[in-house]
Amino acid sequence: MGPGAYVDPNPDYWDDYTNLQHTKHTLVREYLNGWFPKLGFWAGRIVYIDTHAGRGRHETGDLGSPLVALTTFLSHSSRDSILDHSDIQFIFIERDEENAAALQDELAALEEQLRALGKRRSKVAFEVYPGDCEQVLEKALDYLRSRRQRTAPSFIFVDPYGFKVSCALLRDLMTFERVELFVNVMWRHFYMGMCRAQTQKGWDETVAWILDDTDWQHQIACEDFDECASRTLDFIQRKLGAKWQTPVRMLGANNATEYLLVHFTNHGEGRDLMKEVGWKVCPAYDGSFVARKSDSPDQMGLGFPPEPDRRRVTDWVVSNLRDHPMRWKELLDRARSTNWLDKHVNAVVRDLRKSGMIQPRDFAPPFQPARNPLLSLSDEDID
Repeated sequence: MGPGAYVDPNPDYWDDYTNLQHTKHTLVREYLNGWFPKLGFWAGRIVYIDTHAGRGRHETGDLGSPLVALTTFLSHSSRDSILDHSDIQFIFIERDEENAAALQDELAALEEQLRALGKRRSKVAFEVYPGDCEQVLEKALDYLRSRRQRTAPSFIFVDPYGFKVSCALLRDLMTFERVELFVNVMWRHFYMGMCRAQTQKGWDETVAWILDDTDWQHQIACEDFDECASRTLDFIQRKLGAKWQTPVRMLGANNATEYLLVHFTNHGEGRDLMKEVGWKVCPAYDGSFVARKSDSPDQMGLGFPPEPDRRRVTDWVVSNLRDHPMRWKELLDRARSTNWLDKHVNAVVRDLRKSGMIQPRDFAPPFQPARNPLLSLSDEDID
C-alpha cells in the first residue's frame, strides 16, 4: 500500500457475518434474479455497479456483494438466453488497495466457471476500478454526456460505510433512463451527524453536502428517531427525482434502526419486483419490511408464502373506497404505493364482496380484476 493511500475505515466488518448482512445480500440476489431476465432479453447490454465493492468474501467464507451479483448471474436458469440477447457488465469500485487486490483474486478464481460459457464468455465483462466512487462515476457520467450517449439499464448498489455519498451524484445517476439505485443509508451514523450539525459548523457542512441542500434542517429535523428516518428518506427521494422508494429497516441488537436499505426507481415494474422480493426475504406483516440482527438466517421468509395482517389490508381497502367508488385496477394502482402486493388486495376485495361490504357494479361475471368492476361500499358501510 502506497503512502497516503486510502485505508478501509471498518476492517472488522469482514470478520463476521450477521443476519443483517445475510439479509442485505439475499435482497440483492433475489432482486437480480428477477432483474437480469426482465432487462436482459431486450436491452442489448445491462450493467451492475457496486460502488463500495470490498474484498469479495468475509472471513466466514460468506460472499460479499460483488460475488453475490456475479454468481447470481452465472447460476441463473436463463443465463444463456440472456447472453443470446445482451452483453452484461459488472463494475466493482473499491477505494482500499488491499480490498481491491483481494477482490481481484476472488474474481480470478471464477474464471473456470466463465470459460464454461464457451463462445458466450466474451459477453460477460467485469472489472475492479480502484479509487473513490464519486470520482469514478462522475468521470463516467461526463464521458456519456460529452458524447450524448445513453447509459445501459443499470442496477447500482451504493453501500458505503458511514453514508458519505452525495445526493447530487445519485440524482445525476437517476437522470439516466432505466437506472435503479439500491442505497444503504447508515442511519445511526447519519442521525448522529445530523444532531451534531445543529450546533457544529463542520458537521452542518458535511450533512448539507450529502443532502445537497443547506436548508435540510427545516425539512427533516425532528426529535423522534424513526420519524426523522422517514422524513430523511422522503427528502432524498425528492432530491433524486425518484418516483418510488422501497425501504427495508435493518434493526440492531437493541431493535433500533441501524441502517436502511432503500431501493429507488422510476419504473413501476422495478417497484413491484422489489416489493415481491421484500415479501420473500423479510415479510411486511404490518406493512413495513424489517430485518433484525438477532434473527437467524434460517428464519427468513424464503420457502413459504407469508401473509400480511389481513386487518391492515382491509382497513386500507375500505378507507380508499370510502373516498369514492373506483375500478378494481385503480385500487391496485394505488396499492403500488404501499407494501401490500396485488394478491393481498385481491384476496381482501373478494372477502369483502362475499360479506356484502363491497357491491360491484358495471361488469360482466366472473368477479375478477381482469373484468375491472366498479367497486363500491354498501350504503351502511359508507356511513
